[in-house]
Amino acid sequence: MKIRLAKLSDYEELINLYNLFVGKKRFSTKNNDSFEKVLDSSNNFVFVAEENNKLVGFTTFSIRLVIRYPKPIAELDELFIIEEYRKHGIGKKLMEAVEEKAKALDCLNMFIESVYDRTAAHEFYESLGYKNEGYHFKKIF
Repeated sequence: MKIRLAKLSDYEELINLYNLFVGKKRFSTKNNDSFEKVLDSSNNFVFVAEENNKLVGFTTFSIRLVIRYPKPIAELDELFIIEEYRKHGIGKKLMEAVEEKAKALDCLNMFIESVYDRTAAHEFYESLGYKNEGYHFKKIF
């Protein structure tokens, strides 16, 4: 199992994972998404889990400054592992890579949002020491 930063050549395979994660009714299409911008950004990161030259999972996170904090904060944007590869420590390895990078960037803490029905994900995050501290609200424009 190899955990590494994503590269441009991962696009097709990564989008296939996104389709499994959020369904084919995505908000983006090829050449109409932010993949290249995210990879080029110094504040956004995509890590992939690779097994036998096949992507089996990914995670994305971003860092930003918030007035009330003296250091940047990190926010986990997405974490997904193909179902047959779950419960093999891949999610933990991806989270370790994310946390290591966030610490190297001097982030104060990591925030994670998750929808209510993903109870297995909530248990996973709690097993890594994360605490549920509130709600996340969204309004689509």
